[in-house]
Amino acid sequence: MSRQNSRKKRRDAINIAKMSWEDVYQLPLHLDPYGSYAWSVNDTMSLMFEDNLSDEFRQEVVDCINGKNYVDTEGWTYDVVDFYFKGEYMFCVRGWGHLTGTGALNLPEHEAERIQDGFIKYIAERLNAKPD
Repeated sequence: MSRQNSRKKRRDAINIAKMSWEDVYQLPLHLDPYGSYAWSVNDTMSLMFEDNLSDEFRQEVVDCINGKNYVDTEGWTYDVVDFYFKGEYMFCVRGWGHLTGTGALNLPEHEAERIQDGFIKYIAERLNAKPD
């Protein structure tokens, strides 16, 4: 079997239409102790924070995404994969290579966009959520 057919068979075995962001970006996220990244439980690089942000702020954001707390909800916006707080860049959503890479899920772009956009929407909802 050719390498291309092997990849196609692996991709076809995944029920892409039923796949959601929760299958790729499995919560809870955790921070990388050596850098500015947050990873999912299943080791998908999920977020990349601006370098100058404090570890405490990064943890607060990750905890919010994980549903453990709420952050200041006034001022969070996003543009495609980039998130901003009061107009300043904070982090971006990662994982595109895992979604589309030939050595990973190798999803068609429209399916990868659907999955990543679902994760982005979830993050935006969590960051803008208010305590009950």
